[in-house]
Amino acid sequence: MNIKGIDEQYGIYGMLFSLSNRIQTIGDKEFLNITMKQHFMMIVLDMFEQPPTLSEMGEVIGCSYQNVKRMAEALQKENYLVMEKDSIDKRKILLKSTGKFQKMTSEQKFKTVEFMETLYKNIPREDLEVTLKTLKKMDGNLGGTIQ
Repeated sequence: MNIKGIDEQYGIYGMLFSLSNRIQTIGDKEFLNITMKQHFMMIVLDMFEQPPTLSEMGEVIGCSYQNVKRMAEALQKENYLVMEKDSIDKRKILLKSTGKFQKMTSEQKFKTVEFMETLYKNIPREDLEVTLKTLKKMDGNLGGTIQ
């Protein structure tokens, strides 16, 4: 794809979609019974100190409550997590990992390392730092919570 002559803002916008789709396609082929979006949700789940609610998960991963609930139900069906009502506020649904995801990722760690090496090959650390800083600012501009 040649993006010469395209304004940088439009080029970045298009590349974000293209790269996201390519990553999702590759990831969906790698994992049995779990999509790349569900994989990302499980990674984020492990980052919470306490089990998050569906709403809290949605805020972090940038999905609606309904989409998070749909993914959580699929993950629960495959025994990656459990959805439990909060003992204090019965309206809230908490997400808790079963440990199956951690087992799968440790068994497939070499695939993850290989993919990351391919993705970031020939990109200097300084470029990665600037890119991450820029993406965080873009996220903030859209009301995101990534810090």
